[in-house]
Amino acid sequence: MDALTELLNSLPVRKPRTVKPKTTPTPEYCRQKYSQAHEQWFKTKHPQAYAAGHYYPPKMPDCNKSNGLQLAIQNFLTWRGHRATRISSAGRMVKGKWIPGPTRKGAADVSATIKGRSVMMEIKVGADRPSPEQLKEQQREQAAGGVYEFIHNFEEFLKLYDIL
Repeated sequence: MDALTELLNSLPVRKPRTVKPKTTPTPEYCRQKYSQAHEQWFKTKHPQAYAAGHYYPPKMPDCNKSNGLQLAIQNFLTWRGHRATRISSAGRMVKGKWIPGPTRKGAADVSATIKGRSVMMEIKVGADRPSPEQLKEQQREQAAGGVYEFIHNFEEFLKLYDIL
């Protein structure tokens, strides 16, 4: 019995399976606002091409993923005439050694200026939660008169945009 117990205890323990959160589709009115922003931008930038019928609506990025939601927000703000920049705070590997990025911990994923106001947006998709550094950065930005919000989906972004 002791040999069997030792054998069972020596076997590797299987990790429990992680369950991905269910994805929710982007509401149709959000897709329409995204397309309208692009169409308005295209009419302004390329009036002759638009008049000739050379307009094709954009494909909405997958907003159930962080990268897709960041891209959708940046595109929408740019098409509406605002400044929007994605901020990468990731470090890099150099000669087998990890070098942290130059950005301060807690920096938002998207930095924007909307009607003269500084707006920082941290993208949180699925089970992602704010870090203590991000909460401190939010306090700093708000104390300086800016906006720092956690965005979970495109619908939430549009609500924030309408308020601003």
